[in-house]
Amino acid sequence: MEKTETPIRELLDFCLSSEDERYWQEFVARTQPLIANVIINTLRRWRDPEPSLVDDLVQETYLRLFAKDRKALRGLRNEYENTIFAFLKKVAFNATCDHGRQGKNFDEVPIDDMIVPPCPDGFDRIQFERCKDQIQNCLERLPEETKRRDQSIFWLYFEQGFTAKEISLLPAMGLTIKGVEAAILRLTRFIKETCLGSPHDNDG
Repeated sequence: MEKTETPIRELLDFCLSSEDERYWQEFVARTQPLIANVIINTLRRWRDPEPSLVDDLVQETYLRLFAKDRKALRGLRNEYENTIFAFLKKVAFNATCDHGRQGKNFDEVPIDDMIVPPCPDGFDRIQFERCKDQIQNCLERLPEETKRRDQSIFWLYFEQGFTAKEISLLPAMGLTIKGVEAAILRLTRFIKETCLGSPHDNDG
């Protein structure tokens, strides 16, 4: 009974640390309705969401999440309560879009801005990937009152490829699109000053 009250990010931590099948069953039970809803709404853009197809795409989403010893879930920065739900939405959306490429009228689905996330000003993609741990250390210096929210915004935008609008729709963020955009600009400036101003930038 208590487990149903466990915050989703704590439940995911339990799943990954214990590999207890009961935790994973609860994780699937609590996330499957969200994943199915994303798939149905995405499918409606170009075809009827037949139940059998929805079931197949739900399974495909979980296959992506659980592949290679749950690499996608283990790599998720899970500090903020809504991050896992936003990530699941993204994976389900992408799984549905990949299926849609095999059909017709797929141009109705706006996926062109979801292929490669942007990088903070001053970083190329290779450098950004190499410096993630150092960037996280820099983000730890943010003011305590907004640190967790700002860290989530940063990684959702630059690592997971969420748009400012998508981030603003997360209830716990409490920001408008303009507010998210302002936070991204402020965080980009902060990272550029703290990371690019340090000696690591001379190693190639």
